[in-house]
Amino acid sequence: MKRTISIVLILCMLLTSAIFFSGCSAIEKGKDWPVTVGDATIGKEPQSIVVLNDVFADIISAIGYDIKMVGRSEECNQDFLYIVPVVGTAADPDVNTIASLKADVVLADHSLNSDAKAKLESNGAVVVTLDVPGNEDELKNLYISLGTALGGKETGSTKGEKGYDSHMDLLSKMNTATSNVVQTVAYLYMNENNQLCTFVQGTLPYKFFNYNGNTNVFSNQKEPVVNLEELRLGSPNYIFYDSEAVLTALKADQTLAHLHALTNNGTFLIPRKSFERYGASAEEAVFKMLSFIEKDTKATPDQATAAPNAANGQAAPAATQAAAPAATQAPAAPQNDENVITYSAQDAPAAE
Repeated sequence: MKRTISIVLILCMLLTSAIFFSGCSAIEKGKDWPVTVGDATIGKEPQSIVVLNDVFADIISAIGYDIKMVGRSEECNQDFLYIVPVVGTAADPDVNTIASLKADVVLADHSLNSDAKAKLESNGAVVVTLDVPGNEDELKNLYISLGTALGGKETGSTKGEKGYDSHMDLLSKMNTATSNVVQTVAYLYMNENNQLCTFVQGTLPYKFFNYNGNTNVFSNQKEPVVNLEELRLGSPNYIFYDSEAVLTALKADQTLAHLHALTNNGTFLIPRKSFERYGASAEEAVFKMLSFIEKDTKATPDQATAAPNAANGQAAPAATQAAAPAATQAPAAPQNDENVITYSAQDAPAAE
């Protein structure tokens, strides 16, 4: 009899505990939703999202919410997103395709036209419009805003903030991962007038490029168009460039033909966009620069610290799941370029 009573009491206690903890879980979950981000309110955690800005897509991948991505704009052309369906452009997305993907949330910048926004909302999607960051404070706020929109005002906000901190910490570690010999470096791209340009102080691309840990010969540059005399005098050991047009222009100019980087195979192509996407792509770009420099200076392998988990380690499963509801045919997987250096994610700090 006593045994029967004891069992009943234990069962009652277990049931009470289950109800209690279930209630606690509900309370905790209730703390996250609804949230207001940008100009929109999201009532519950989104399960499927469409991203119409490449910077947003990079950060979402970096903080681990790319698993929710079912569509992207043409501008989101990062290699690790190749399998996610394209749904038009950032300004003029294919509203019907997005509706067929049953996206809960669409993340866009201010280039999204008002008609498309209205149609997306009439189809039931919450459209969150955010600014592209111009400085570090704005970048941190964007990490937090995206985390909040996708994970809630406590869980997601914390994940976004930790993701930002991990991102910047990793870049800082990369910044000290060079050999004892400080090299001179430069970054060059062509503007619409076919003028050689570089990143300038006060911009995020300038800051991210300088995480290579070496001396930027254009550190005093005030305007994007470069002073060719400064380039000649600086004669950087390494030139990183945006396109083959840059290299062609350098080699065609007889006054630049003797630049140290040109005569010693110290040139390496890294697209400009890599430094303008402040998540997985920027981390990978810095890692590639370090790897290219270190292979010449013969640093030990552990000096080139592990690159981002988000770029390769986390993006693959997200892309795989996102492919299921594809409304458009995904492009073929990109072929490996001989200049692309692969990296390991095992030591990279993961966003919690």
